[in-house]
Amino acid sequence: MRLPFGLDPGRAAFSLVLAVLLYVFALNETNPETTRTTDFTVPVEVVNVPAGLLLADRPPAVQLRVRAPQDVFSRLRPESFGAQVDAGGTQAGTQELDVAIRSTSPEVRDATALPSRVRLRLDAVQERSLPVRVSTVGQVPSGYQVGTARADPARITVSGAESVTRTAVEAVVEVNLDRVTVTVNGVFTPRVVDGRGNEVREVTVRPSAVNVEIPITQQAQFKEVGVRPRIVGSPAPGYLLEPVEVEPPTTTLFGEPAALEGANFVETVPADVTGLTGTVVRRLALVAPPNTLLLQQGQTVDVTIRVSPLTISQTLRVIPTIVNLPPSVVLARPPDPVSITLVGPAPTLANLTARDLRVVLDATGKTTAGRVEIDARVQNMPPGMTLENMDPIRVPIDLREVATPSPLASATPAP
Repeated sequence: MRLPFGLDPGRAAFSLVLAVLLYVFALNETNPETTRTTDFTVPVEVVNVPAGLLLADRPPAVQLRVRAPQDVFSRLRPESFGAQVDAGGTQAGTQELDVAIRSTSPEVRDATALPSRVRLRLDAVQERSLPVRVSTVGQVPSGYQVGTARADPARITVSGAESVTRTAVEAVVEVNLDRVTVTVNGVFTPRVVDGRGNEVREVTVRPSAVNVEIPITQQAQFKEVGVRPRIVGSPAPGYLLEPVEVEPPTTTLFGEPAALEGANFVETVPADVTGLTGTVVRRLALVAPPNTLLLQQGQTVDVTIRVSPLTISQTLRVIPTIVNLPPSVVLARPPDPVSITLVGPAPTLANLTARDLRVVLDATGKTTAGRVEIDARVQNMPPGMTLENMDPIRVPIDLREVATPSPLASATPAP
């Protein structure tokens, strides 16, 4: 057979092979094939584990030794490879098995695991029955009591590798009771733990959830409250009731929490202060609020009741008294009244009149007729009184000279 243009088949085939070789040679010169160790690791998958066996622990990830063109390595990732160990035909115990590497990149010429073998520990599957313990955290409010917790079922079954399941001692259900005031009845997921309370993982739990009931009941309790005196009546007119003192100032109640919740104080029996004008001390019994009891039955307290005069002000108009008026002058007319404002106890002021006060004008040295102003002074101030105001402070008075008798008028007529 002859090819077109007179080409010999043998020479054509030789030329094609030579061209391919030259291309490969040129490509290898520009992008040479090299072998490197990856700077990443690949997880190892264990397949074909015999029935009745489980991995006690997972094998470590492995690095790879890869042969590929130089420009391929920049594109390689852990996802570009898969690492498998075939556990088919193995038995319980520890053994070393080869790691097979496969690549998803067609440009990778070869890949091997570093290390090429891994140690596997296979355990027989074991089932164990464990008790369920209910653990509570948090505190219920004061006055509430937590009863005995119950779990249904009271035991669970765990299964897994023998080396793992043999460390498990119990299944714990944690329930938060912080501020809970009603019985807890719900479904919770148990947590398998070892003797130190550390969680045991890699086990299967049946059933995966349990029902837990924790009774919470309200209990009687104590509460310390203040004592409030019950005062009836009013002090005598003009007297003011001062804050009352109680000894002891507190007492303790006993009862159901619902009743104690609204009880903030305890009253005494009534204390009548009608017409009171001085301090008295009375021993009074206490009256517990509804549905509560005094912890100390028949308890009494000493109540000190004080009253004080009510302080008021009163203004009186007082006609001044002139003293030390020289003989050469006399008053042309009586002086105007002076307004005196006093502050003091109401009972005293209630009976005070202008006649009880004396306003004095000292006219010493006032020898000239006409109008003069003299400083007013208050005398005979009642005890406990304070002068608050005086108007006017300087009082004007009008003076005139004393008339001198005429000599003719005083001569004796001739007989």
